[in-house]
Amino acid sequence: MVDPLERLLVDREELDRGMLATVLADLVYIDKSSGGIVLTRKAAQFSKKIQLLVYLAGRKAAKALNIIDKEESTPSAIQLALGMSGGTVRGQLSILAKERLVSNTRGSYFLPNYAVEQVKNLLEKG
Repeated sequence: MVDPLERLLVDREELDRGMLATVLADLVYIDKSSGGIVLTRKAAQFSKKIQLLVYLAGRKAAKALNIIDKEESTPSAIQLALGMSGGTVRGQLSILAKERLVSNTRGSYFLPNYAVEQVKNLLEKG
């Protein structure tokens, strides 16, 4: 007999590639040679918070495709990639970290695998 509680178990390391692809469809382009993430016009219509999450999800996809070595990104790199002010980026990252939507490792931020579904839900809400 299978323990019904086992349905609650997740592997924090396992990435739902299908869900990530669904989240990013029509929102980002990933440069094959550099791994650079470019947000589409559709993505630019969302709030700064959502744009940051989409950017970090794009880096997660680039890493999963072995285009880049690390999915983590520094606030200054995010600022350059998205054209946002440093204060906006750092402020939003702080909020997202408190909401457990992003994680921080030595000053670099990434989207945890478990947060991909939460990003999908936020995008559906608009």
